Amino acid sequence: MVEKSFIVMNPTGIHARPAKKIVEAAKLCSGAVLLEKDDKKVSAKSLVNVLAIGAKHGDTVTVSAEGDQAEAAIEAIGTVFAAVEVH
Repeated sequence: MVEKSFIVMNPTGIHARPAKKIVEAAKLCSGAVLLEKDDKKVSAKSLVNVLAIGAKHGDTVTVSAEGDQAEAAIEAIGTVFAAVEVH
């Protein structure tokens, strides 16, 4: 199990577009990929779950993964959390 924490940098938080990127990144990994915030753990492979965690700007989210490509999936998800979208 690999685990890393990230701070949500996007001023609008994790909404549909970044959530979709997180799900796509999670699918790189063959095993479980979880997001954890405020003692709530959800699968990062489900768009509904990623949105339900309600990650807002400045929140810390811990990503954990196991299986093939776990580190690659965590890094890809971390890139989404670090990105600032410009509208």
